[in-house]
Amino acid sequence: MIRFVSIIIFSFFLIPSLYAQKNISLKKRFKEVAASIKSASNQENIERILLDSLNAQTTTYKVKAEGYNLCAQLQHSLNNSYNTKAYLKQNLDTLKLYNSIFKIYKYSLLSDSFDVEEKFEEKNIRLRKIHRKNLLGGGLFHLKKSLWAEAYKYFDMYLQTSISEQDSVQSRVAYWASVCGMNENNPYHVLEHLPTAMLFSTEKEKSALKEYEARSYLSLEDTVSWLSILEECVELYPEKNYFFLNLMDYYIQHGEIEKGIAKTDSLLRCNSDQAMYWHAKSMFALSADDFENCLTMSEECLKRDTLNVDALYNKGISLLNISANEASAAKRKILFRRALEPFEKLRLLVPHDVVRWAMPLYRIYLNLNMGDKFEEMDSLLEQQNIHLDTNGSSTNHRQDINNANPLHKHLGTY
Repeated sequence: MIRFVSIIIFSFFLIPSLYAQKNISLKKRFKEVAASIKSASNQENIERILLDSLNAQTTTYKVKAEGYNLCAQLQHSLNNSYNTKAYLKQNLDTLKLYNSIFKIYKYSLLSDSFDVEEKFEEKNIRLRKIHRKNLLGGGLFHLKKSLWAEAYKYFDMYLQTSISEQDSVQSRVAYWASVCGMNENNPYHVLEHLPTAMLFSTEKEKSALKEYEARSYLSLEDTVSWLSILEECVELYPEKNYFFLNLMDYYIQHGEIEKGIAKTDSLLRCNSDQAMYWHAKSMFALSADDFENCLTMSEECLKRDTLNVDALYNKGISLLNISANEASAAKRKILFRRALEPFEKLRLLVPHDVVRWAMPLYRIYLNLNMGDKFEEMDSLLEQQNIHLDTNGSSTNHRQDINNANPLHKHLGTY
């Protein structure tokens, strides 16, 4: 019993002693940092040791506030030494130079977060202000090197620490941040500063940003927000194919044909020269097996865009389907001859897309008795492991349509 009491008494005196040793240790570390800043020596090692101490769970907020402020000052000193090297045209690691600036911001903000008494607030603000332009420079440096995630880190820090009202500079930085997010396939980074980016951007940039926003929501599987942006932007940015093609594709896939036709007709009344509007009309007609109307709409599209491969396909496939319902052999041959031109042109434009033009040309060459060319198509299809029946005049091409000609081929998603 006496021994047990002795242990308790010993522990009682030991605990304050341990805390005292820890406080002395941190005070010693702080002195070492101050000396290192003054002498500009052993700074990286001193910083690492100090950070280990600050990360301890028992370290108080007051001590952390001071410690992180010292870390920021240490990085400020390192940055000065890097700038001296640059001035003297000595070998300089530019990444280290900009990384020191980022760390000044990082540590000074950590200091602020623990500084309940606001003892170091002015010092931290002053440090950040000194390096504000260079923080932006760090973002641009990484942006030029296509280091998207790193560039975003600097732009995000710049925007998060802005204390003035939003201006054209912040809008430009936010635009770069969204571009970085898009290129690094990070939808959260795209969306974070997008409202600020929209404020002072040009109309062309705004249309690009809205596309980034739509793609980001789609990658996050937020179809409601994605669809809302498509419906908003299809009229705001008619020159941007992404909004219209995706919206019409959505209508087709969800059987909302009448809605799609109404929207397309509305857009055509404002601008009848947009080839993609006519192509959409042809697709709506195709989905309803209205081949005559599909043919007309495809030709309207080709008047405005002679190299539109989808319109060429729709024109040709409509003629083949019309021929399948034609009783007169002579008229069928005329239809096959008319279908020959768009499909041979399609072959020239997309030679790699063998299945898309080889199957229809197989039918056409067969029915027009073009033996050598038929044999060529038969061989190509054999290589693709596709076997067709030889009754070309009675074969309907609806299955070919569904597989070979969607309205919208996804323009790239996350």
